[in-house]
Amino acid sequence: MRSKSDKDLRQIFRNLNTMVMIGVSASPLKASFFVARYFVLRGVRVIPINPNYEGKELWGEKVLGKLSDVGLKTRVDIVDIFRPSVEVPMIVDDVIKNLVPLGCKTLWMQIGIKHAKAGRKSEKHGLNVIMNQCPKIEYQRLFGELRVAGFNTGIISSKIDL
Repeated sequence: MRSKSDKDLRQIFRNLNTMVMIGVSASPLKASFFVARYFVLRGVRVIPINPNYEGKELWGEKVLGKLSDVGLKTRVDIVDIFRPSVEVPMIVDDVIKNLVPLGCKTLWMQIGIKHAKAGRKSEKHGLNVIMNQCPKIEYQRLFGELRVAGFNTGIISSKIDL
């Protein structure tokens, strides 16, 4: 598997309308919550999946219990995984079965989540695979928003002035 270039990532984001987030939390203290909210605020439909919150509502969407609940007529552009690496093969099988036939193009594994074998299987089924990266951080980096988050502003520094 090769890493995606910045050009590839920009194209993925430019085509992003709907994202499924597996393992989303309803707690605003959790990374999955603010990553999902970030994309919702940019007009992306985020379909949350977490059996612990099934039936509740986040960002105007009903939380689903499993990937197969997404629906046969819903086109998903990115599946973002906030689950442990050991669960990725099962998720990949579900994505291939339920979303690839509907046009899903990208499988994204969050920071700290990697599974090379599942990644290769995903690529064989035509998916772009990104591992161990955060789509929010990559979007901000590529579209000039990192400074909004406090990065690259010159305010925070590791330099010591004596």
